Amino acid sequence: MFLKRNHTVLGGKDYQSVLLVQGKRVPAKRAPGRPAAGAPAPKSVVVHETLANLSKLPPDLLELIERHCKGRPPSESPSLAPNGAGASADIHLGPCYGVLAALDGLAREIGLVQAVGEQTRAQRLALFLIYARLAHQGSRLSAARWSEDHAVKEILQVGSFDEDDLYAALEELEQRQASIEAALAPKVSVSASPARAIYLYDVTSVYFEGLENELADFGYNRDGKKGKKQLVAGLLTDGNGEPISIQLYRGNTGDPPTFLDAVQKLKVRFGAEAVALVGDRGMIKRLGKAALGEAKFCYVTALTDPQIRALLAKKRLQLELFDEKPAEVELNGKRYVLRCNPQTQARERARRADQWARVQAKITARNLEVEHKPRTEPNSSLKQAQALLSKYRLQGWVKVELAGRKVVWTEDAAARQKRAELDGCYVIETDLAKEVASTQQVHDRYLDLTQVERDFRTLKTGLLELRPIFLRKEGRTRGHALVCLLALKLARELDRRLAPLGLTVEDGLERLKAIRLVRLGNNEVELWRLPTSYPQAQSEVLEALPKLKPPMLSLRKPNIRRLTNLRKGRN
Repeated sequence: MFLKRNHTVLGGKDYQSVLLVQGKRVPAKRAPGRPAAGAPAPKSVVVHETLANLSKLPPDLLELIERHCKGRPPSESPSLAPNGAGASADIHLGPCYGVLAALDGLAREIGLVQAVGEQTRAQRLALFLIYARLAHQGSRLSAARWSEDHAVKEILQVGSFDEDDLYAALEELEQRQASIEAALAPKVSVSASPARAIYLYDVTSVYFEGLENELADFGYNRDGKKGKKQLVAGLLTDGNGEPISIQLYRGNTGDPPTFLDAVQKLKVRFGAEAVALVGDRGMIKRLGKAALGEAKFCYVTALTDPQIRALLAKKRLQLELFDEKPAEVELNGKRYVLRCNPQTQARERARRADQWARVQAKITARNLEVEHKPRTEPNSSLKQAQALLSKYRLQGWVKVELAGRKVVWTEDAAARQKRAELDGCYVIETDLAKEVASTQQVHDRYLDLTQVERDFRTLKTGLLELRPIFLRKEGRTRGHALVCLLALKLARELDRRLAPLGLTVEDGLERLKAIRLVRLGNNEVELWRLPTSYPQAQSEVLEALPKLKPPMLSLRKPNIRRLTNLRKGRN
């Protein structure tokens, strides 16, 4: 950046202007039409962009800005020092700069800024929402208040805004979800290689504390929250767990319909050809397999417990095949990979034994209570025991009945053994050809679903807080989910950069909060610069991230947004 001084004489009068100008290199205009084969790369030219008109500023302040642009220390001018002090003036810290500047630089490196755009004010506010989701979470109102202490103007060139502006940015972002996801999706290879691109898909539910959201409905809640409305979220990732797309559905939507949408996305929006889609138990059913066949996709999924027992009853599978090393059986053109996990087997059997011990203790305690209280109804004891067996799923091999006023139980050892024979066992089903994926590769691809589960934990209860959702309208809710998806991509990249330092994402953000701007000039004119040095804790984080760009020189008016209803606070 530099100062450009213009002098013009018009009508016998002298006109002078001082402009703050930034030079940047852009591609030069090329001749119309397609360039010839072997033509050299297009040249680039330097253009000057006017950032601000500084004509009305006092000369001393113009000198200060010019020295800063040239990288020189500010002169010791008493008129520019705070309160008229000279060289001994205190250093005044400005807004927090490190968090937003570091996230913005990282987002530019991974192509997120290019995908979301920064041409319009709404697009820049959408970028702010993504950064705030990672660094702050909370509602749009709290994000507007959080911006008061952060250099939003100097980084994103966004002036004053409130929660209504952020709501509008959410709605605008939701309308461009397809193009944004397509821009960030990995490029699918169209080579003739037999290897197929692996994609992972899973769904989760997000419950509401309120009742007014347009997508909220009652349905099967995977979080165990009974009596609460919810929505269903489907997350599509690549084989490494890198998020590609998120889609919201009404709370009463089952898993299979969401899977059909994932197939359609891969085929139409992302133009995928050779694909293997990995889904959890019960996800890929008859309609899903038919849709995959039409798209010429392959699948990897797992059988449910009743499906495994049905194949065992028909002698299609044998219990002897379940071992720690995966084994394979081919039936009707499909491949079945069988494995028993010893750790899971021991854990399930220990849990079942512990549950049965607890049920026995409760039944015994209830019998003692009935014995000492003659007015206690024995039939209620039987109902309580039956409810406990149903709760822990023990009724298949434990029977309870009344013997006088006591509840007694009988165990069926054969039924218990039958129940425990599949502990730790699972069967993976796929239609991938053997030359494409070996038995071990099919097994490993299915276990990659843990990557999606980790992403869900980060989205829902970990770093990004997809819930609670402080929104009611459908478009804004979908925009909020997209913001969380893009923040997840940013968080994964930040984690990759900080992991070699032994730091978490939270540790890195906490250290970046200490990087603040330093005031240039007096207290009335808020111009800022970066510090000349940083402590060790901040320096090692900055070395792992893109270099912080200098703040835009402008007269900063902080974004002030407070609660309209004054809080009384605690007594």
